[in-house]
Amino acid sequence: MFKIIESSSAGNCFKYGKLMIDIGLPYSKTKEHLEDVTHILLTHIHGDHLNMTTIRKIFVANEDIKFVCGQWLIEKLVKSGVDRDRILLIEFGKVYQLGDYKISPIIAYHDVENCGYRIVFEGKKHLHITDICTLDGIEAKGYDSASIECNHERTRALELIEEAKDNDEFSHLKGAMNSHLSVDKTIQFCKDNGIKKLYPVHIGSSTKKEVISALKRW
Repeated sequence: MFKIIESSSAGNCFKYGKLMIDIGLPYSKTKEHLEDVTHILLTHIHGDHLNMTTIRKIFVANEDIKFVCGQWLIEKLVKSGVDRDRILLIEFGKVYQLGDYKISPIIAYHDVENCGYRIVFEGKKHLHITDICTLDGIEAKGYDSASIECNHERTRALELIEEAKDNDEFSHLKGAMNSHLSVDKTIQFCKDNGIKKLYPVHIGSSTKKEVISALKRW
């Protein structure tokens, strides 16, 4: 049901049935996946999740698709030319019916305003959340599936930060560790909640080998 179209710091786009989540890719990479899409769920303003050129092209070429977002993205969409009546404004703590799907936004703590989504379809429960520094306060007990950020492997990331420091070099990993979730925390969250299937997303390149190894061990 869940499909990763692409997920990296260069661009993110996902599908869950007829719902697309985030548009951080060029239109050429997303248009073939749009045929059955009814709603596009947006999370936050960063360019690898929100490509405004692609948003405009989708708005023009696909008149039945609606855009779903929080208040923090409304102005950005309207200024880009998206009609207000094609935007569904969502609020935390509320449930919305999108055709056969029920969705509910949840706060995702990042370095900008951000959200994740709980999605229910035909009795199956899915949690999608990425670009988040902590999962504290979030539960997904017995969920059938989840797509959760596995940005870095903590031990190796700390080693790389120290190596960069010793060489008087800059490392982006320090910032990433403060605003993105480690694979270790994601695995523990899935264990604690009994999540049946994990789709790891937003894996950073610096510790990708170690992240994949941790996922295989689990």
